[in-house]
Amino acid sequence: MTTGTEERQSVAQLADEQDWQRRVSSDERGDIFNRGTVRIRAVWEGDAKLCGATLFHDEMYESYTREVRTLRAWFKR
Repeated sequence: MTTGTEERQSVAQLADEQDWQRRVSSDERGDIFNRGTVRIRAVWEGDAKLCGATLFHDEMYESYTREVRTLRAWFKR
C-alpha cells in the first residue's frame, strides 16, 4: 500500500511519462497539468489523499473525479 505522498508523486511521475507539464499551486495543495489544449487540476488534502480533480478541454469544464484511478486514466488519453 502506498502512502498519500507516494500516491501524489506516482501520479506526477505518470504525468511526466505521458509528456504532461506539471506546476504546483502556490499553496502547494494543487497540481496543475497541461498538455496541448487539455488541463487537469488535482487538489490534494495535505498530500495524504486526493480531494478532487477536474479535467478541462479548450478551457471548458469536462469532468470531475475524486478517484485516483480516474485521474490516472486522464493522463493516458
